[in-house]
Amino acid sequence: MGQTNPIFQFVESKGILIHLTEEQRRQISSFEAIKKMIGKPEILAYDIYLNAQCVGFAMLRKYSNTDYFLWDYAMDCNFQNKGYGTTALRQLIEFMKNKFQTKELTTTYLWGNEHAKHIYEKVGFIETDVVDEDDIHEVNMIKYL
Repeated sequence: MGQTNPIFQFVESKGILIHLTEEQRRQISSFEAIKKMIGKPEILAYDIYLNAQCVGFAMLRKYSNTDYFLWDYAMDCNFQNKGYGTTALRQLIEFMKNKFQTKELTTTYLWGNEHAKHIYEKVGFIETDVVDEDDIHEVNMIKYL
């Protein structure tokens, strides 16, 4: 990482601003779907900034008074493999805990996405089950805060 302990800011998003590879685009919701979801009362969407540069994106959906589903999480392709994704996710978890009194976060990743699995496990998510149907191959995870 370029800095010892980078501090990320979470700024309300109006639409995804980061650059993603084609592979990354297949791992998250379409940009059009994201744009449609932003602004709904149960949705939180954040551009993740490091200094003045947008380096990531997170979208969460509220499913109870204190619990959220981390729907989409991605780091700009130019800021990957530098530890930023893990550090920003840890800070996002603390942000959610402090700002919204979040008690648990859930998420999924597509089966076979070892990079996502590694990052989620590194910050304390645990696997709960696997959805293996004709058109869905996802791993469900949870983190208690």
